[in-house]
Amino acid sequence: MTAISRHGPAALLLAAAALATAAPAAAQQDTRARVRQLASQFQALRFSPPSPRQVRLSNGVQVFLQEDHSLPLLNVNFVRKVGVVNLPDSLWAAGWQADGLMRTGGTTTLPPDSIDKLIEFYALGLGFMTSYEESSAYASGLSRHRDIMLGLLFDMMRNPRNDTSRIREVVAQVEESWRRRNDQPGSILNRAWAQVMYGDHPLAKTMSTPEEALALTPERLRTVEGMLLCPDRMIVGVTGDFDTRAMIAKLEELFRGWGRCPAGTRPMPPIQWPQGPRVVLIEKDVNQSNIRMGHAGGIRVGNTPEYFAAQVADFLLGGGGGFNSRLLQRVRSDSGFAYSVFSNWGAETDREDVFFAGAQTRADKTVGAISLMRSIIGSMVGDPVTAADVRLAQDNETNSFIFRFETPAQIVGQQVSYVLGGLPPNWFDLYLRGIQAVTPEQVRQASERYLHPDRLITVVVGNPAAFERPLSTLGTVTTMRLEEIRR
Repeated sequence: MTAISRHGPAALLLAAAALATAAPAAAQQDTRARVRQLASQFQALRFSPPSPRQVRLSNGVQVFLQEDHSLPLLNVNFVRKVGVVNLPDSLWAAGWQADGLMRTGGTTTLPPDSIDKLIEFYALGLGFMTSYEESSAYASGLSRHRDIMLGLLFDMMRNPRNDTSRIREVVAQVEESWRRRNDQPGSILNRAWAQVMYGDHPLAKTMSTPEEALALTPERLRTVEGMLLCPDRMIVGVTGDFDTRAMIAKLEELFRGWGRCPAGTRPMPPIQWPQGPRVVLIEKDVNQSNIRMGHAGGIRVGNTPEYFAAQVADFLLGGGGGFNSRLLQRVRSDSGFAYSVFSNWGAETDREDVFFAGAQTRADKTVGAISLMRSIIGSMVGDPVTAADVRLAQDNETNSFIFRFETPAQIVGQQVSYVLGGLPPNWFDLYLRGIQAVTPEQVRQASERYLHPDRLITVVVGNPAAFERPLSTLGTVTTMRLEEIRR
């Protein structure tokens, strides 16, 4: 079991009430001191989430099960760590449309309208999702409809029809999305950022083109659906009102005869990160500028001091600290440059991800906001965080982390995510202990090693005629036309 905090629930409620009525300046410090003194009177709480039962079916599929008979509901999730980046380039667009058409396109025995009526009649939740690196399916509903629910979902996974009328609807949706792709500056920024950071990598692709949509056929989609959702390395999570032995027997029955995954998927290609500094401008006549700046994050998820220090650093910089974060305090509250400003220090278990900061700001504050954001990122080394800062991050993360385990579905979902990420089943304990052990010096060291304000790649969507001074004062500017954003 893990000691989650010195602050008991009563202390947290009293703290919230005290902070809500405290004066905004020096009185807040006194209030915090009183709250800490009050909290010290409570013993440490111990939290140990229940462990779901884990089994392997005869075909090797891993299943996590946790019964909960408080309501007559059943939830079943299927997930594989295989996504559209694992498909050949020629099937990429079909991979993005596969989830929607598995749900709406019918099966070889049931037309789309019949499935819609069954789902409505039995009040079922059935769906699919494909993403860059995962594919999943889910079923939910009243537990007494278990056989109908699971039978229908397996029919949709194993025997998709991909009705041509539904494909035509998808083609029309893709064409409309493509036509409107440059309407919103936020969408432009996301696509441009992906292209600048990932180049020709599959992670750079965010949209299907109309030409790709027109090439969709039932056969092509069926090939992709079979590659994404199939038994090999599939993980199942089951929660709700069920009998474990009967559920295992039912899953064995449903998986029987479903062969191995077809060949054709590939490992995700390595990422070639671009080198900064670099400033990219996409001109659009808007009164707010959309800004993103960053570089390769350098960190992987793991039981290492630098990973936990990076988590704390990101919280304090702008990744979760709210008005206590440096970016929000200085860019929004102190300077009034931006309403929205944040950071995100990404990491995966098998590779580094991206560190970036972003903001939306008035056009006439664009250059000033970028300069200030760069300076604040650098302040994580030049103006190191304090012990009080680190305690704030630790308490927030510790006290919020347990809310990811409020329901059996969350508990099972966490275990499934640990397996997908290659993390140990006790990652919950390891993570909290790691966060609680972080020191201000470790935060400074991680920031010094991995955050480089002098190497930031900055992408701006805005109207340079409205900027308070030329963007070139920040460095050499490359202009990217909207037509150059490929996806």
